Amino acid sequence: MDFPHIALCLLAVLVIAIIVLIIYNRIYYRREKDIITRTSQMNTQLALVLNSNKTQVWTFDTMKQIFVVLQEGNTSKEYTPLDFAQFFNHDDVNKLRQLTDAIIRREKEAGTIVVSGREEEGETTPTYEVHVSVLSRDRQGAPQVLLGIQRDTTEDVERQEESHRLALRYHTVFDSSLIDMIFYNEEGILTDINDTALESFGVKDREALLKRKVNIRDIPSYRDIDLEHLEHTVLSSITDIDETKQTDVRIPELTVGGKFYYEATLSTLRDERGSLHGVIAAGRNITEMVQSHHRQQENRKLLMKTTKEIETYITNINYTLRASGVRIFHYYPNTHQLDISSDLNKVQYSLSQIRCASLIDQTDRRRLRGLFLRMDHRRQQAFTTTFHTIFRDEQKRRIHMTFSTVPVTNEEGTITHYFGLCRNDTEAIYTEARLREETEKAQETESLKDTFLTNMSYEIRTPLNTVVGFAGLYNAPHDEADEPVFAEEIKRNTGRLLKLVNDILFISKLDARMVEFNYKDTDFAALFEGYCYMGWSMLNPGVTVSAENPYSSLIVRIDEKNLCDVIQKLCEHAARNTTEGTIRAKYEYRHGELSISIEDTSKGIPTKQLSHLFDRFTKNESINQYDTGLEMPIIKELVEQMGGSIEIQSGEGKGTTAYIILPCEMKKMEKKVEK
Repeated sequence: MDFPHIALCLLAVLVIAIIVLIIYNRIYYRREKDIITRTSQMNTQLALVLNSNKTQVWTFDTMKQIFVVLQEGNTSKEYTPLDFAQFFNHDDVNKLRQLTDAIIRREKEAGTIVVSGREEEGETTPTYEVHVSVLSRDRQGAPQVLLGIQRDTTEDVERQEESHRLALRYHTVFDSSLIDMIFYNEEGILTDINDTALESFGVKDREALLKRKVNIRDIPSYRDIDLEHLEHTVLSSITDIDETKQTDVRIPELTVGGKFYYEATLSTLRDERGSLHGVIAAGRNITEMVQSHHRQQENRKLLMKTTKEIETYITNINYTLRASGVRIFHYYPNTHQLDISSDLNKVQYSLSQIRCASLIDQTDRRRLRGLFLRMDHRRQQAFTTTFHTIFRDEQKRRIHMTFSTVPVTNEEGTITHYFGLCRNDTEAIYTEARLREETEKAQETESLKDTFLTNMSYEIRTPLNTVVGFAGLYNAPHDEADEPVFAEEIKRNTGRLLKLVNDILFISKLDARMVEFNYKDTDFAALFEGYCYMGWSMLNPGVTVSAENPYSSLIVRIDEKNLCDVIQKLCEHAARNTTEGTIRAKYEYRHGELSISIEDTSKGIPTKQLSHLFDRFTKNESINQYDTGLEMPIIKELVEQMGGSIEIQSGEGKGTTAYIILPCEMKKMEKKVEK
């Protein structure tokens, strides 16, 4: 045997086999790749179709007890039965489990159930329609993998429920309406009619009427209607049914007869494009009402003619009594009874003399007994008197009632009873009292204004005359050495005049609420001493001052400018009026309030003048000879408009102390550390 030759042949066969295997492998790889690509494309297309239809596919491996859910992007996700159950309502999970168990036990080939998704707060609970079938079986034919197709039917269910609600609402309103309701479709064919309409037209068989497809134009009153151009229309008709039946038998179901009075409202139902969908007729049979009206018309005319004047008289009287709050009363001397009423047709109260006296204030009971005594003696005269009652109105005011009485006689001239009016004069009496008070206040205010104008006239003229006088000295023969004196006097009086004008303008702005308050966070501790020393810039010799500041930082929300003006003005007053001794200013923050005090050792203010310290029309010469009567009112008005309060404590020879309490919000507080 030629072994080399045989070996060579075997080698050739082996090489050929390897080449064939390589070629087969490439072909198999390419085919597998094509299959995977096509499978991926199909899965992607399937996922898009499922998503567009709101459908989800999942499988259940009965052996592994694993759910596999197909997701977007050709991916899937595995879930245990417990995790998969989290997507559904607890009760519906049992329904799904019972269905899959029945298919696994071969009791069913497939099944469809409706389940609800897991409830989420603030969101609509989803609803799914789930169809379960067998995807594959084992060799014994037992289900191995189940296929579930789950479609989201939430919107369908909502639409069905909304449609059901609308239909229910329509039929409820349509059938339970107290008026006739009739519906015609777009062709004008009668499709629905309620019981009220059947009763109005005397129709016994609804189904027979609807089955005959009555056209709207078969109704005599609607025969000229153009359905295409019909809009909301109100119709009233009078039809002789007996006469119509003789010539027209299109509606034999009608059993009513005679003249038929009817009023109806026709409304069309159209879609967004204006196409007609139907006509609703809402009406009522007014035959009986019209006939009754005709029967009663003549009687009513006669009755109205005979009673019109009486009714008008009584109505006018009663309206007048109600509108004016006046009551009418009758007093009968025989029974000693007083009847009171606000209506001519009935008595509201019947009171005895003792009961009447109990309702009157004790101070007027003697006059009341005298009035009753005169009426018991049947005096031929009218009486008018006002009594204070024990009652009070909504404003807690004592009610005053005025009684005006006249005697009523019979044919023989004998007094049978007394008739009168009782009116509530409380408002008028209190108005008169208020008018008197306001008149007195106005007179007092006018007097104060006259005093103020007199003071202002004097205060303005004095510096103005001084300025004019010294200015005139420049034109008269004078010594040049006196000119500085002239200039100083002109300057001083001009400043005084300017300050007076500024005070008048500023207090006018305060009265008109035109002063703006700008509240912001301010370190009051850093500014307090500066406020004080600005007011103490002009001190009398021998006067010492001190500003006590217990805080290194106190940030509060205040109006810095206006509060600075108040403190500065009070310090100026103290400086001008203190000739010797000390002036001390201090402050403290407590419980949401800034408390400021300025104390001096001046000669003080007499008690009589202290009560008028803040009167803007009063000049307080004891405080300062240059005071115009406006500085203290300005201070008080500023403090009050900032929400605070001011108090001055003083006495003749005891000095003066000003206290200011100002509510404010504290942001930060740091007290000084005592060394």
